[in-house]
Amino acid sequence: MKKYLNLFVRYFTGALFIFSGIVKLNDPSGFAIKLNEYFDVFAQDVAVKQDSVQLICEVNNKKLITKTYAIYAFDKVKNVDWHINPTKVDNPPPYTRFEVFGTWGGTHFISDGYVDPPVLTAKFTLLKNNQIIFEKIEKIDTSQYGMRDYAYQIDIAKLVKPESWLHGFFKSCKNYSLYFSIFFCALEVILGFAMIIAWQMNIALFITALLVVFFTFLTWYSAYFNKVTDCGCFGDFLKLKPWVSFKKDLVLMILVGMMYLGKKNYSSWFEKQRGNIIMVVFSGGTLLFGILCYLYLPLWDFLPYKKGNNIQEIMKFVPKGERASDSISLKFVMYKGNDSVKVTSKEYAGYIEKGYIFSRQDRQVIVEGYKSPIHDFSIMNQLQGIDYTDSMLNAKVPQILYLVPVLDVANTNQIEKVVAIYKWAMSKNYKFYALTSASMEPAKQFCLKYKLPFLFLTSDQKMLMTMARYNPTLYLFDGAIVKDKWSGNHVPSVENLQLYIK
Repeated sequence: MKKYLNLFVRYFTGALFIFSGIVKLNDPSGFAIKLNEYFDVFAQDVAVKQDSVQLICEVNNKKLITKTYAIYAFDKVKNVDWHINPTKVDNPPPYTRFEVFGTWGGTHFISDGYVDPPVLTAKFTLLKNNQIIFEKIEKIDTSQYGMRDYAYQIDIAKLVKPESWLHGFFKSCKNYSLYFSIFFCALEVILGFAMIIAWQMNIALFITALLVVFFTFLTWYSAYFNKVTDCGCFGDFLKLKPWVSFKKDLVLMILVGMMYLGKKNYSSWFEKQRGNIIMVVFSGGTLLFGILCYLYLPLWDFLPYKKGNNIQEIMKFVPKGERASDSISLKFVMYKGNDSVKVTSKEYAGYIEKGYIFSRQDRQVIVEGYKSPIHDFSIMNQLQGIDYTDSMLNAKVPQILYLVPVLDVANTNQIEKVVAIYKWAMSKNYKFYALTSASMEPAKQFCLKYKLPFLFLTSDQKMLMTMARYNPTLYLFDGAIVKDKWSGNHVPSVENLQLYIK
């Protein structure tokens, strides 16, 4: 009985490792994205806690704006733009309405108040630990109405604390996440195969134990600190919550322990030399499988953008019993002098009449709504401010999407085929969208460099990386239905593409 139990544990654990590894190795880019999440979390958790600064705007000794802003490790220079707009107010005379609005490093602030003419004394102050690090005072004649603009540059670099080497280490790991993905997923498959054929069990069990202990720590860390909500253990095939993954890893630790105790009962399927040859060939084939799945897209597609899916229907679908949106509680924090209150939206107007000033909005989710697997799909023309999302989703003609998530590292070897497809699509009155997460200027320079006859529109980077498992990826849609997709290494010719359109 004990012998059969040991065999079951060995075969079951080996098969589980092979299944888990193959599912992830089928989509190495997806697991690399998950590894990046872990690297970001670790980098954030070991980051040095930076100080904050307090921004104060006063007019005639009346505080109009008091806000606290965090300092970040990457901060160097902050641009401060603020504007004063004195306008005449008839009621109550003879006051002048005074508005302050501007930006602090891209963060907008706005306030207003009433002041006595004829002269304003406007003061802009920046404090750190109650010590003044920057101050500007402006005298303004309010009898001359109209906008007054002020712009300053503040050196923040000297306030930034240096980061630890560990923070830099985790950040630098992101540059190698794809290599880590292919290596660890392949290793998981190889170890599973080694367990099944009982090849070098001492070595196989030792490496397996290290992996299981390491990933048990990761899943515990994710679950306990609520850092990464999906461990990525089975890729997009099966999403597990961190606590479920942690329990799964605890079971694996027990199984590995049982195999270690019963390793004397195992005998290899092959004699040593033949077993070594088989493992070398199997390992090479496993690595090659992962590389090909990266270069030419996953063999089995478990993504919401897989062939045959109608992405518009997926975006609209809400399972029975689920909420379409979050149930939230909104409260408004307001202050008047030293008094602060937290009120509901119904009470808000009443407190405004009492002279209270809005400070911030607190939003608390009571019940989470259903989150569609496609919830961030968007196509924007940033230059003209036009949203093409609905136009694309509701189109009734064939549509081609050329996705380049990151322009700097895109494979452009077959870009001539993309240009030919664009010209063909335009001649047929089909839709063609080139999408990137880059800003307008880099996208423009990319188009000039490769003499592209089209311009890039903007989409969310996470959405693009979900859709494009290779950079770039070409999609063919029939309306909102995915007809097919191709890696940038295997862009179809116009003649072949026409075969997909009936």
